[in-house]
Amino acid sequence: MFANSFVLIVLTLVIGLPPLVFLFIALAAGQLDDAGSTAESIFEAGELRYSRPWETQKQSQERVQHYGSLVSNPRWEWERWL
Repeated sequence: MFANSFVLIVLTLVIGLPPLVFLFIALAAGQLDDAGSTAESIFEAGELRYSRPWETQKQSQERVQHYGSLVSNPRWEWERWL
């Protein structure tokens, strides 16, 4: 079917195997263990206290417990996402 199937198999292994190996190395080293802090790393400390209109009541309460009372955010902060 293909002109040279052996070449395709070798190329697939050469291209696909290294990322798979690196993924397993990262898993073994614990690089992917704490996804929660990774997700919050894009926020500055003050932004974690802004009220977010799309959150549920439970999510807001959890953030209040972790970071303190919520503050009203600047009006322009979330407008581009809503």
